[in-house]
Amino acid sequence: MIYTIESLMAEPMIIAAVIDRLKVTLTDADRIDWMDYLTPKKANPDGTFKTYFGNTTAVTVGSFIDKFSRKPLRVRKSMRKGVGEVGALGEEFQMDNARLEELQVLIDTYNEKNEASVINDIANFLVEDFRECYLAPHKRIDLMLNDLKFTGTAGVDSNVDQKGVKIDSTTIPLHKVKPAATVASKFISYLADQVETLRGEGVDAAVMEMSRATFVKHIVNCAEFQSKFVSKFGSYQFTSGPATPTMVNDLFQALELPLVIKLKAEYVKKQDGVTHNIVPADMISLLPNGKIGNLRWKNPYELTDKVPGKTYTQQENGLFIATRRTDEGRTTEYGCEWMVDIDKPNRMGLIDCSLMNQS
Repeated sequence: MIYTIESLMAEPMIIAAVIDRLKVTLTDADRIDWMDYLTPKKANPDGTFKTYFGNTTAVTVGSFIDKFSRKPLRVRKSMRKGVGEVGALGEEFQMDNARLEELQVLIDTYNEKNEASVINDIANFLVEDFRECYLAPHKRIDLMLNDLKFTGTAGVDSNVDQKGVKIDSTTIPLHKVKPAATVASKFISYLADQVETLRGEGVDAAVMEMSRATFVKHIVNCAEFQSKFVSKFGSYQFTSGPATPTMVNDLFQALELPLVIKLKAEYVKKQDGVTHNIVPADMISLLPNGKIGNLRWKNPYELTDKVPGKTYTQQENGLFIATRRTDEGRTTEYGCEWMVDIDKPNRMGLIDCSLMNQS
């Protein structure tokens, strides 16, 4: 078969192969964060879904009764219900003319030699053109998820959703605490007290997520940590000086503090062209083990009423990637209808350490 750029880009099987190649060549910087926290779950056909806040965490102890008596009737704790709706995501990317000329050279080489290795070279070449198109919606969900974990609110940002539509901010009812400046020197004891208090309120957090800067500033440099807790933890000997999360986790275990520190650094390039670490400084997210919610999705309408002239390749969770040639050039685009649905907010907490900077 003699290929042209048009026939190559109009072949769904070839585009699917390129995207599969892309997925196995993603770097650490390309890692999709939300998959560690959310389970894909389809929304209703109209895009709405029920969301539940106030999940029961502590279980009321059972009652001893006379074996011949009637069992006392209990009522399950009520849960706050809400209705959410998926949002449409989509962008179009102009393919670079210089790269298209390079692609034409590869196609000409294949047409001359008809060697399978050249098709492999073409697939490798096209990976970069589809990389941003595939990752962009995932990274937008990463941003929304981390906003919710570390602030409790996520919305539209002019640096993120340029020329996008206005949507209402999403807020989840996290248990929030804001330690005073006087706590800075005894933050370890404060954490122990807060964990006990929060557990009484239903927060069964087992993981503390924070940036490395927050870890160093508020835990490693804590006077109480450096001076009071000098001990051996397994094969470690810790005195005042540098510490790692593993060493601190060993200390927490020795203190019977049921928390594990996890350092987070998630970088996304916003539409202002600047790459940001979306894990904010001075914020500590308290999370239960396991998933904390769902990625709600539905198939976009466009997949049922396709635009003539576009070549569509459908991906997981209703995501599609399409290519087309217009008078303005050749483009790639994506479309999906997704939304973050946190269904365990009452099991989560947030520690805002910003006031501790004043000590």
